[in-house]
Amino acid sequence: MKPRRIILFSVIFFIFGFFLTFFLYTHYYPVNKKSIVLKISKDLSAKDVCMLLKNKGVIKSSNLLIFLIKITSNEKKIKSGYFLFPKNISYYDILNILVTGKEILIKVTVPEGYNIYQIAELLFKKKLINSPEVFENFCFDREKIKNFLNNGISMEGYLYPDTYLFPKSATLYEIVRFMNDNFRKKIINKLYNDIANSNLTLNQIVTLASIVQKETYNKKEMPLIASVFFNRLKLGMRLQSDPTVIYGIWKDYHGKLTKKDLTKYTPYNTYIIKGLPPTPICNPGYYAIYSVLHPAKTNFLYFVSTNKGYHVFAKTYKEHLKNVYIYQKSKK
Repeated sequence: MKPRRIILFSVIFFIFGFFLTFFLYTHYYPVNKKSIVLKISKDLSAKDVCMLLKNKGVIKSSNLLIFLIKITSNEKKIKSGYFLFPKNISYYDILNILVTGKEILIKVTVPEGYNIYQIAELLFKKKLINSPEVFENFCFDREKIKNFLNNGISMEGYLYPDTYLFPKSATLYEIVRFMNDNFRKKIINKLYNDIANSNLTLNQIVTLASIVQKETYNKKEMPLIASVFFNRLKLGMRLQSDPTVIYGIWKDYHGKLTKKDLTKYTPYNTYIIKGLPPTPICNPGYYAIYSVLHPAKTNFLYFVSTNKGYHVFAKTYKEHLKNVYIYQKSKK
C-alpha cells in the first residue's frame, strides 16, 4: 500500500474514530450524579450557559457541551427558565433539555392564607392545569384525596403555602402530592410532639389556624388571636369570624360582606354555628399553626382591626364596642 493511501486511510480512520467516540460519549456517558435544579436567564449566551452548568456541577466539561451545541446549530435555541437536570443523563440529554425545554420547571408561589380556589386560579395562570375547576374538583373529591388524608373532606388546609418548582408536565395528583408532602415535612414533622400533646385533632388544629391566618398576617398577633378563639370556645361562644362566612359563600362573594351574608346559613358561618367549621378555610402557614399549639394566655374575648396592620383586644363587650367606635365607625 502506497504511503499516501496509508496516511489518507489513517486520517479517515482517526476522524471516524473521533466522531464515533464523541457520539458515544456525548449520547451515552452519564455526567450528572445527582438531580440539580438550575435557573437559566434570558441574557446568557450558549457559552455562558455551559460555564454555568459546569460551575454548578451539572457537567464536567463546558467545552465539550459548547462544541456539541455548535455542531448541532443550537446556539440560539436554548430556552430560559428553571430547569431540572435529572441524575445519570448524558451531554446530549442536557442539550435536549436546554433546547426543547422539556424539563423546564414552573415557579409558583402560594401565599399563606390562600384557599383551594385561589390556588386553582394561580395554577391556571401558570398554565399547569387546564382550568381552575379541575383542581377544585380534585381537591374536594373524597375518593381522590383518600391517599393524602384519612377521612378528609377536602385538601383545604393541607396544601402548604410555599414557593414551588413544578414540572410543566406535572399531573394534578403530583401537584397535590408535592404540596401535601411539604405540609407533612414543614408541619407534621417539625411540630409532631406539640400536635401529639394537644387536646385537639389535627383537623381542629389546622382549621383554627386557618381562621387565625385569615384574621391577621401579623405573626406577633397570632397567639393573641388564637387565645381569643380558645376563650370563646371554652365559654361556648360563637367564634363570629368574618373570614369563615366569606369561605362559605366564596363563589358568590364579591369583596364586601353584608348583613344578609352574616345571617345566611352555611356550615362555615360561625355567626350561626357553634364551634369550628367542618374544614379549614384556607391553607395556613407555620406561625398560624404554631400559635394554635402555643396560644397566649389572656382573658380577651374580642378584637377589632385598626386598619394599620394590628388589632385592639378587649375583655368585655362594652370595651369592644368602644374600640369598634374608635377604630372603625369614627373613621367612616
